[in-house]
Amino acid sequence: MTDPANPPAGWYDDGRGALRYWDGTQWTEHTAPLAPADQGATAAYPATPADQTPTAVYGTAPLADQAPTQQYSAQPYGAAPSGAAAYGTTTTMSPPPAPGAGGEPSGPNVVGIIGFVVAVVGFVFACIPFVQVVAWILLPIGFILSIVGLFLKGRKWPAITGLIVSIVGAIVGAVVAAVVVFNVFGQLVDSGVIQEEIREGLESEFGTPVPTESATEAPEESVAPTEGLAFGDTMEWEDGVTMTVSAPEPFTPSDLAAGADQAEDLVFTLTITNGSTENVQPVVLSTLSSGGTEATRIIDVGAEGGQVGIPPTTPILPGESITWQEAWSVADAGSLTMQTAPSFSYETVVFTNAG
Repeated sequence: MTDPANPPAGWYDDGRGALRYWDGTQWTEHTAPLAPADQGATAAYPATPADQTPTAVYGTAPLADQAPTQQYSAQPYGAAPSGAAAYGTTTTMSPPPAPGAGGEPSGPNVVGIIGFVVAVVGFVFACIPFVQVVAWILLPIGFILSIVGLFLKGRKWPAITGLIVSIVGAIVGAVVAAVVVFNVFGQLVDSGVIQEEIREGLESEFGTPVPTESATEAPEESVAPTEGLAFGDTMEWEDGVTMTVSAPEPFTPSDLAAGADQAEDLVFTLTITNGSTENVQPVVLSTLSSGGTEATRIIDVGAEGGQVGIPPTTPILPGESITWQEAWSVADAGSLTMQTAPSFSYETVVFTNAG
């Protein structure tokens, strides 16, 4: 019950420039701003607090121990104190900020999304030997766009993810490039190309012929035929390794293709079969001319049936084969000449459909 010696529960001026709720026995923690003096007659009281459980008293001892008798006696019961709102009515209060307000904005971050997409495409090319030059262009662009996206309004996760993907892509691309260079260098060493270059350099420097390890022996090299093979034929080298290039077929590039810039697009199916007794590390660098014009290699990671234009890098074990497709954009499909070989250890073979 309300103590008759105390004022009834209500909002009163606490003497500190604000309204405070009196629960009938003591001051509570609920406060509200005082209305301007010229609005005191029309302003409304704040709503009665739902929870009126007595709480720790604010301020000094006079506020804690003294009931608002002066204010109570100066005004009739139920009337609003001077400069305050009428008892029992409500005032409009600004709602608290929604959860997460002030945190990450909910709108799209266009620059961050573009940086993420570019970084992902660059990562794909970074994993593909011999076409990594595309990755070294896309990855820095994705990295820069992702950094810019971090400072723009909108969701940050695309920019953060693009930043991570571009960094990881650069690392993966460097590793793949190092492996390819190492394999090519090994092929050159095994084939004697490097030794021959060193020998010629010494001879040009000192003017004296440098003997080779097999000066008295004829070099054992596989010799390709002087005339080109027809597309669909199979070339066999002396160690039993064979290579076949199929006849060209029309090719329709996907939206992700790069290099389709001439009159016609063709695709070839290439197969290497290891008939030797040792592993064959494929390093295939094919070239194609069309009517005297160099054809453009097409790289299509979104082609139907799988990637097109990606040469193999997996070692071929004895007795096994590997097959892949190469797509080219050509000026004249009726006059084609392709030069290719399984690796640097083998003489280049020519496939053609020119009469």
